[in-house]
Amino acid sequence: MRQGEWLSRVRAALVAGRSGTLQELRSLLQEAVEVAESPAVEKARSELQELITIALRWEEKAKMCLEARQKHSPATLEAIIKEAENIPVQLPNTLSLKEALCKARAWSADVDEIQSGDHYPCLDDLEGLVAVGRDLPVKMDELHQLEVQVTAAHSWREKAAKTFLKKNSCFTLLEVLCPSADISSSNAKRAQWRKEKERGLYRSDMESLGLSAQDLRDPGCIVLAFKEGEQKEKAGILRLRTINSSMERRCVCVCGEPPGELMIRCELCQDLFHGLCVPTPRLTSSHRGTHSSSPPPAWWEWDSRFLCPLCVRSRRPRLQTILSLLVALQKLPVRLPEGEALQCLTERAMSWQDRARRVLATPEISAAAATLVEKRKKLQHNKDPQALRETTCNEQTPLPHENGDTHFENGTAMPDLDAMAALLPQNEKTPVLEMSIGSRALLEDLMLEGDLLEVTLEEELSIWRLLQVSQTACVERLKTLIEIDRCERRANRPKGKDHDKRKKRRSERVEGGYPPPTLQKEEVGPKRSRSDRALDTAPEKESPRKVGTESNQNGERL
Repeated sequence: MRQGEWLSRVRAALVAGRSGTLQELRSLLQEAVEVAESPAVEKARSELQELITIALRWEEKAKMCLEARQKHSPATLEAIIKEAENIPVQLPNTLSLKEALCKARAWSADVDEIQSGDHYPCLDDLEGLVAVGRDLPVKMDELHQLEVQVTAAHSWREKAAKTFLKKNSCFTLLEVLCPSADISSSNAKRAQWRKEKERGLYRSDMESLGLSAQDLRDPGCIVLAFKEGEQKEKAGILRLRTINSSMERRCVCVCGEPPGELMIRCELCQDLFHGLCVPTPRLTSSHRGTHSSSPPPAWWEWDSRFLCPLCVRSRRPRLQTILSLLVALQKLPVRLPEGEALQCLTERAMSWQDRARRVLATPEISAAAATLVEKRKKLQHNKDPQALRETTCNEQTPLPHENGDTHFENGTAMPDLDAMAALLPQNEKTPVLEMSIGSRALLEDLMLEGDLLEVTLEEELSIWRLLQVSQTACVERLKTLIEIDRCERRANRPKGKDHDKRKKRRSERVEGGYPPPTLQKEEVGPKRSRSDRALDTAPEKESPRKVGTESNQNGERL
């Protein structure tokens, strides 16, 4: 009876279509030891042993496919799974491999759906697909292509970040490219700037445009949000200028200290800052690349525009640099929120540039610009020749000024600050050029919108100079900038002479043909030690014992 029961259980386990587990087959094989011997029992035992061996072989093969570094193609895995399914045994590794193959097919379907859409796939979606595809033990040709696209997108983003973001910037790239949403709150903006600067906090990309993660995947939503951000930014800066102009005494710098000496006002937000706490314009920066150490002939050509670090959030690259980034972006089959924002920023900058060129080409403003050029030529022509000769002499052999000014910066002769102070206008009540109120208002509105752009355009400088000469000169601001420049030069002046620099200058004098007399004598004979030279110069009547006990300045025994 026991033998018949065991044989019936074996027949049920070996029936095709019924899948038992390996543990059940092993239990039946162990129970065969206690069953009475017979030809039927022996045959059933052999069939069980063969089935277990085949099942273990396919299970090991499936395990190798799951754990192998070199992934197999879906066709190979499908053939393995099809052969393993003919075995009436449940194989865990084979089931896992079958599940992975189903996920790979679903993954390929998702890739085809994304790539066949109306727009290029978003970078976040591709990164998610790449992360899932790398975990699957299936070789998929689309995975390498997606990895290349993701790597190229990250490279473009890093290049754009290096182009726009300052070193240790507290802003993200998308935040810099988008209009500032909280520009109307001066105190909140300054507090947030200090907090992020100290802690290195970054806002998420969704907060930059006020869009959700799903909206960031739609180019239309990004463009619409950008346009709305432009209007909010302009309205906010107008409110901020009014507030800062009316509360001068309560304005504080980014350092948090109350107003003091050498305060300078931002041209955009009209807020006050300490001149030594923020990067201020160098009046001679436009002439650093030239070999002339003379200051510009006219005060309105000095680089005196100051925009605070709260308003200038990026490096503000030139339009040509941005256009090259856009050309590289067009080659990417990937969509980035930063790319959409950069396109909107470029369109905004080019639109502003077209408007500025049309305004500068109007009869009144173009005539004023031509008059300004004639005045500059006249000032250069009337410059004292004796002063030119002195300037040329100072270029060749510059000497330190008595007030501590440094005449060199980065190897280039710099103009003397006292000479620049002498060029300040004496009559502060009369503008250099007369311009109508309507033209001035048009230029001021353009200047305001141009300062909001995180792009450097040549038309901004032309508009700035025209606005400078069409109003009374702000001599106090220019004097403040000169004094700030003087303080920075004194702070950067070296406090002592370096021994290595003296040694280098001494060697240069020797190479130039002017060696000291001692070096000329030493070069004739062979090199000798300091003790040998001391013995040669010792008196002849000196006793050897006394000579041996003397020491030189360095403590060497002579």
